[in-house]
Amino acid sequence: MSIAAKLLILAPIMVLFLGTPCSAQIREINATVPMSLGSAYCKGEISWAEHSEYDVDLLRLALSLSGSDIKVLPSCAEYPTEQRRIAMLQSGDELNVVFFGTNAEREEKLLPVYVPIYMGTTGLRLFMTYPEILAKLDNATSLQALKTFTLGQGMGWPDADILRLNGFSVTDGPYMTLHKMLSAQRFELYPRAYWQIVGEWRWMRESAPNIVISDKIALYYPQPIYFFVSPKAPELHKALQIGMERAFDTGLLWHLLQTHDETAPSFQEINLKDLRIFRIENPLLPKKSVEAMKKYSIFQ
Repeated sequence: MSIAAKLLILAPIMVLFLGTPCSAQIREINATVPMSLGSAYCKGEISWAEHSEYDVDLLRLALSLSGSDIKVLPSCAEYPTEQRRIAMLQSGDELNVVFFGTNAEREEKLLPVYVPIYMGTTGLRLFMTYPEILAKLDNATSLQALKTFTLGQGMGWPDADILRLNGFSVTDGPYMTLHKMLSAQRFELYPRAYWQIVGEWRWMRESAPNIVISDKIALYYPQPIYFFVSPKAPELHKALQIGMERAFDTGLLWHLLQTHDETAPSFQEINLKDLRIFRIENPLLPKKSVEAMKKYSIFQ
């Protein structure tokens, strides 16, 4: 039985204990998420019920805990950039919920669900690199030494601004080419969130076989990833806020994070206690997110 199926069995049990205060207020609405045309579902290879992705499975879990009847449905299209997704959310026509890193603009224009979906492990950044750089990186003993390396980031990612404000040299590129740019030595380090780096490295090395992961050095700054909801769908936002809080309180969010196929490899292969962690500030983090991180992050 899949993780998603197990969680959907557990969720109604939790609702019995927690009650369903928002069910009477929720009208007929769907949570519509962007889905790449290249995905197995959009190519007709699997059903939507068979599609398993961390953010989708978490949406399903949170909505099942919310006391609403809202379902998660896909919108198949060329996967839009983050800036394009913001515009699409504002109109609410093609999709009404996505997930990405926060900043003041996004929290102002959209409806953030103030429970970080990766429980704070997004801001713990490990590095992909190539063998010629690995030993030098692993021997870095200070933040200043780490700043001598060049970093790669996706276009439009809030992380690029955070890193630049902290004195790092950053090269921007399209997400689907960044690992190839690293392999071609266009930059030296590709920082990725703790929860994602092992899973990503496994598929990225198919087209960039020389890239490796450092399991000794990490960088930390508070940077939550939230579900953001269209301002045109306040009922969906209310349901997700209730459901995500319940997922956190019951431990189901932590369980999903550690066991889902996308996130489990990092928890299994990289011991947090073995990392040398350098900390920097996130001067762009809005006040509400500072409070959310204090409440919901496992990494302080």
